[in-house]
Amino acid sequence: MRPTRRAIGLIALVVLAVWLAVTFGARSLNALVVPALVALVAAAVQLLLADRPTIRRRPPAAGFPGETRRIELAIETDDPLVARLSEQVGDGLASNFDGATLSVPTTIEYEIELRERGEHRLGPLTLTVTDAFGLLSRTFEYPRRTPVLVYPALHDIGDMGVVGGLVEHAAERERFDGLREYVRGDSLRDVHWKSSAKRDDLVVMEFDGTRELTALTVAAEATAGHADEMASAAASVAVSLLDAGFAVALHHPGGEVERTGGEQQHERVLSALARAGTGRVEHEADLRVLTDDRGTRLTVDGREFPFESIGTAANAAATGRAES
Repeated sequence: MRPTRRAIGLIALVVLAVWLAVTFGARSLNALVVPALVALVAAAVQLLLADRPTIRRRPPAAGFPGETRRIELAIETDDPLVARLSEQVGDGLASNFDGATLSVPTTIEYEIELRERGEHRLGPLTLTVTDAFGLLSRTFEYPRRTPVLVYPALHDIGDMGVVGGLVEHAAERERFDGLREYVRGDSLRDVHWKSSAKRDDLVVMEFDGTRELTALTVAAEATAGHADEMASAAASVAVSLLDAGFAVALHHPGGEVERTGGEQQHERVLSALARAGTGRVEHEADLRVLTDDRGTRLTVDGREFPFESIGTAANAAATGRAES
């Protein structure tokens, strides 16, 4: 518990009153010193009896660099107090909050910007409460830190050659079930032209609706100082494959994500690459991403090419893979 500037000023006045009392009589002492002492005692009692406020908040959702998140802090206490709230924001994040004086209990909101890939922290948090007279203060420390996960930046690779070729290959795995008459609205891609030529009406191919989910493994490697570029390229490739309907397994320095597909796999892959560091991966893979001093390269079927040219050079590799 510490005195505020107001308390220091009051104590100075008390000292002055004592001097005046010694010089001019006790009436000066009674007029100021007694109320001041009562106020200081009341302030001390109020803060000593005050319970430690409880601070609650929901961890912010993970996101990509450049996105913002609204942080909500609920400060709960049974004792109405005035407080000064401050919080540290970890590297990789930016905040428009530099502390605030408020009456508690209350709820406060502020925004943070996600800037750099990785797992960052909000906190520790400090709450300094003062009594009703503003004479004494008491500081509560909240060392617990809230994690904030920032995914790797994704490249807009569009109709990537590797994905495009493999999608066509996957489509061919859908099982043919038979032929039926054409119905308005059917896709012309499903028309069986040879059979239609032998009849007066168009006939289309039907499939049994089952398709074997093509599984691919992505390996991501990087030398020292290039983890961010590697994670960004690997995430772009893996997300594109997942969006195309593939089951994807990921191997990265220090960890792996088991092969599966679906929306939850997006989060697993992005979370793993958000934390990935540098190093080599010995596991075999269908697609391998490597970033070093020469840049980022993608290897498919033993062929290596720059990641920047993935839309062109990768197409030949993917087409050859699909035909084999």
